[in-house]
Amino acid sequence: MRIPSITTVLREAQRSFLRFPLVLLDAFVGSYAAIVLIEYEETVRSTVYFPILLGAVLGFPLVAAIALTAEKYKWTFSRSIAAQGAGLLLAAAYALSIPQEYVNMPAYHAIRHALLTAGFTLLALVGPYVLTDNVTGFWQYCRAIFERLVVSFLYGCILWVGLALALAALDNLFGVDVPGRRYGELWTLIQGVFTPWFFLAGLPEDFESLDRPIDYPRGLRIFSQYILFPLVLTYLAILYVYLGKIIISWDWPQGWVSKLILSFVGTGLFSMMLLHPIKEQSENKWIRTSARWFFFVIIPLVVMLFFAVWRRVSEYGLTEGRYLALALGMWLCGIILYFIISKKKNIIVIPASLALVAFLVSFGSWGAIAVSERSQVTRLKEILEQNKILVNGRVQSSHDSVSDESRRQISAILSYLHDIHGFDGIQPWFTESLRADSSGTGGIFRDAPSVAKLMGIEYVRGWRNVAEGFVVLLADRDSPRDVSGYERMVRARPFAKERLESVTEGDLRYRMDPGMYFLDFSVKKEGGNYDSVRIDFTDLVSRLMKKYGDDYNENVPPEEMAVSSVGPRLKLQINLWHLSVDRRGEQLSPVYYEADILFTILKEDQLKPQPLGQKRTK
Repeated sequence: MRIPSITTVLREAQRSFLRFPLVLLDAFVGSYAAIVLIEYEETVRSTVYFPILLGAVLGFPLVAAIALTAEKYKWTFSRSIAAQGAGLLLAAAYALSIPQEYVNMPAYHAIRHALLTAGFTLLALVGPYVLTDNVTGFWQYCRAIFERLVVSFLYGCILWVGLALALAALDNLFGVDVPGRRYGELWTLIQGVFTPWFFLAGLPEDFESLDRPIDYPRGLRIFSQYILFPLVLTYLAILYVYLGKIIISWDWPQGWVSKLILSFVGTGLFSMMLLHPIKEQSENKWIRTSARWFFFVIIPLVVMLFFAVWRRVSEYGLTEGRYLALALGMWLCGIILYFIISKKKNIIVIPASLALVAFLVSFGSWGAIAVSERSQVTRLKEILEQNKILVNGRVQSSHDSVSDESRRQISAILSYLHDIHGFDGIQPWFTESLRADSSGTGGIFRDAPSVAKLMGIEYVRGWRNVAEGFVVLLADRDSPRDVSGYERMVRARPFAKERLESVTEGDLRYRMDPGMYFLDFSVKKEGGNYDSVRIDFTDLVSRLMKKYGDDYNENVPPEEMAVSSVGPRLKLQINLWHLSVDRRGEQLSPVYYEADILFTILKEDQLKPQPLGQKRTK
């Protein structure tokens, strides 16, 4: 293979930029925002860069879809740029709807973002062909996109590995301090700029040439016939055996089976689309027969899907996952009818209709988010009214005792609302604000146990009284911390078992021991030497677990989550805000800390006396 010259590479890069200027601009902006977020990870709770990143992620497939559709239908350059600019404005408007308090924002923002991104990605696939019946051109176009996407991603991974090894060599061989976040920033730069640029440079320009049939790729034939098709048969066998078990035992299907059914149908549809160009060949009659019977075979499975989801809905109400399962089930019913009744059987209908479903369920009073919230709020209202907690639309904290089952259900719904939607839907029931800040205007809500306390009930957790598993302790943020006696305070980067790193920030340096029980902290002096001290968390973790280790606790007194130490020249205190411990019987293993570090450099009259003949630590 001939390696292209630097001149050729630069010329192709320039041509790609002129062809997709606004798409690449969107990639640059998103990559910059991601790098800033990595650089200041966990040091800021509110930033405009997070909405910018999500808007850029959404804007990339949207603007690319517009640019490719404009090329297919030969729009003028000015018309194409205007349409792409409108797409960028739409993505920017979407970004304005996302709160900047990204750490604790309700998860429905992420759900809507995923649905819209999936919809625009499918739009990029079908946009140039949605108004045509040219299945051959559409198949060739999709194939070119997928092949280029895989190659671009692999090239990006190889480039990152090479450069990451170079950074590791600088760190380990030459003593150059390379913080761990530099690897994440390098990954973002490559996959956010190089990979999209390389991907766009290889997209087809001559759409008319795609209309001419070519030989079916041998590698694709092997993958489709000997890997994908057997996988579909395996799924089918498992599901029909399970269906037989349901009929024999006359038992409702489990909710989890809906995921397996959707996986099977998705794999089957993908396989059918992949084999579409060769199904009419005489030696491939089995493909044509399989495609014809596929839609009849999945009818009983779709019925089972509806039963499985409806069982969960009837017991626990709608959530976004159950809503989407029902929506996909109804979409499948439409696809089945189309391919059984229609004579055309155009495979473009599959991704085009799926994109439409993604857009329709992502917003509005009929969408997944609004319907799910209404369902859970209504369910919570019924339970509260039955227990005389909600009377005439107002929560009463004084009431009769509540059964364990009711407390469990109330707690589960409050937890769901807190994580996914926030508490705006139930705010009218309370005189107190359910927002976390005193003004009641911020984007962060009180935690679920606090809201349960306002209802006069004890919050019940699904993992209560566990002898094994993760125990999470959080300090009460409403209680004051005593910081007297210390000159400086820094918010430490979170320490997680799976990604420990040495942190250097200005004149400070700190590192957590791999066992997560010791923290070494140093302050740089004039001349380049460091004053150091070590904090031992062993007694603190043991004491907290003995007192609070049987439950998740969000209101540990702050003074109980503090540990201090005095070195030869440093006085240090660690104020923990978050402690997670992996508990296995009597064995305790810290896995996560969030903390503030308070310290002061001791003056000469405060220095600890040293034993005779022992030098002070520098």
